[in-house]
Amino acid sequence: MSEPARIHTPDIPLGRLIRMPGGKNVGQAVSDAEKGLETLHGESMKELQRVLEKAEDYYNRANKKFDGLLVNAFYDLINGAIGLPTVGKDRAIDSMLVSLADLLDYYRISGEWSDKSVQVHLNTFQLLLRTEGARDPEGTEAILSGLQKVSRKAARG
Repeated sequence: MSEPARIHTPDIPLGRLIRMPGGKNVGQAVSDAEKGLETLHGESMKELQRVLEKAEDYYNRANKKFDGLLVNAFYDLINGAIGLPTVGKDRAIDSMLVSLADLLDYYRISGEWSDKSVQVHLNTFQLLLRTEGARDPEGTEAILSGLQKVSRKAARG
């Protein structure tokens, strides 16, 4: 015998707070949420710096040749960091991580390795971490477009 279906409605604190008499208005709630995200920004930048250092270590250990285990670990590192930069509102770093993950995924499947295309991504990672992609949006977009071309070219061989 089957049980009746139950509908679960999750508690959404922001919605509850907004509806409470004497509670925060929408503008205050959104402002407080943004302040909370700002506190995470510094932590996400520290974590991204750690990811960059580990990625550079993998790159150096590869020593210009394909190593399947190393490329898998490299891919896992980069893939695991995707989404982290958006906490700090830095979509440029996230786009770069996606491009590098795509490139590494291609290398994992093909068994090939291009030292230069990986180095270009790591140099861009360093640059974007320093500038946080916000000071020159047009330049950042051009850089990201170039990275995507590098990834597509590598995938074509």
